[in-house]
Amino acid sequence: MALTATNLSFSYPKGPIVLSSISASIEPGAITAILGPNGAGKSTLARLLAGVQKPDSGSINIDGRSLQELSAQERARKLAYIAQRSSLAFDFDARLVVSFGRLTLPKKTAAVEHALERFGLTPIADKPMGTLSVGQQQRVSIARAFAQLDGTTDSYLIADEPTGAMDPRHQLESLVALREIASTGIGIALVAHDLTLASRFADRVILLDQEGLVHTQGNAAEVLNPEIIESVYQTPFIQSQIDGHNLLIPATPRRAFDTIQHA
Repeated sequence: MALTATNLSFSYPKGPIVLSSISASIEPGAITAILGPNGAGKSTLARLLAGVQKPDSGSINIDGRSLQELSAQERARKLAYIAQRSSLAFDFDARLVVSFGRLTLPKKTAAVEHALERFGLTPIADKPMGTLSVGQQQRVSIARAFAQLDGTTDSYLIADEPTGAMDPRHQLESLVALREIASTGIGIALVAHDLTLASRFADRVILLDQEGLVHTQGNAAEVLNPEIIESVYQTPFIQSQIDGHNLLIPATPRRAFDTIQHA
């Protein structure tokens, strides 16, 4: 059982092909990082997996069923999505936004309050979203998904750079929370730019290249090595180990170093 994409291709109207022949899977109980350089189609793949956009060709199945066959309630129980940037037509308060995660599901006040507490949002729960920082808004979005999937195990969470605007403390706390969610059996797809955090928290990696193709996918420890990453990002990396985690750190390219030395 998994959330699977088979031969997905996608292009925007009058634009170039963004993704081509993508086949990949999000496994239950694991965090799968979707990585790649700018323009590789990471966010587009996340939206396709979440059913927010439809592919030009190919299919998406969730535990053996076509995503398109699911009713709104079934989809809400099986699949949560965190956009890169949240947008609301009205300035709802944080508590109400978190409760939207239960909109098509049985009302569960305890799940909403637990999500607010888990992400440190209880003190600002009654504040309008427009008054919150971008990082706080991201935490609200994660809390909404947390409340939506409360009590489920056979579900999936698609998160598009959910911690990009957070300070280090809340970034780490949120990723630890995502790890806890995965440990209950929920499969998580995490779009990320930070290879260090991906090295620390991801179990699996889908690595896209600049052409919108899957360059490599598989176990994170095998994919996240300097040789593979350098070939995709076109810049050198240094591999280091801290507290048992293999970390990838961008190295200064020789041409850039020479420029700095002669400036």
